Amino acid sequence: MKTVWLVCLAALLVACGRPEAPRSGSGDSGPTANGAALSPAEPRPAAPEQEPLSVPGVERLVDLRGGRSAADYVQAVEKFMRDNPELQVIVGKGWDATAFGAVPPHKAQLDQVSDFVPIVLISRDHQSVWTNSEGLAAAGINSDTPDPEGGVIEKDENGLAIGVLRGQGAVKLLEKTISPSGGGQLQTDDARHDQPDAR
Repeated sequence: MKTVWLVCLAALLVACGRPEAPRSGSGDSGPTANGAALSPAEPRPAAPEQEPLSVPGVERLVDLRGGRSAADYVQAVEKFMRDNPELQVIVGKGWDATAFGAVPPHKAQLDQVSDFVPIVLISRDHQSVWTNSEGLAAAGINSDTPDPEGGVIEKDENGLAIGVLRGQGAVKLLEKTISPSGGGQLQTDDARHDQPDAR
């Protein structure tokens, strides 16, 4: 009977793989995150989708981090607009350029969702903005607008802005349309000029 148990145990170890014995004296305390050892009681870093999503001055925004395609992003914005019909500007964050494949984001995709409410979608790395025609208009961007310092306004072969801005200088052009009071209020050039200068 003892022989049968030993044979079963040996077969189990071969099938499942022999567990590694802990290395004593090696100083290895388990998995690492960013090169730092984690103790068993230490929580693992949150995945990007679990981290709080925020944009300064915005109380409600579209979480795009779960999207895997342009269609996913468009559907998320459509649903958000249905759930928040009172917002004057739609702000989202978390899209990834790799989800678009060979075809870059374009304002026409968001114009199909709304061509009268500005839609401002900030990329996951906060280095790009994808917006619709109304978002470009609210920021005062047209075919004559030069690239800002530290940024690029992407244009088509006819010189028309396609709705994608890259680099911090360009991202700031769109971010300024978001009211610092939050709540999805549109901050136009006229409204900014009417406010007292805060120094």
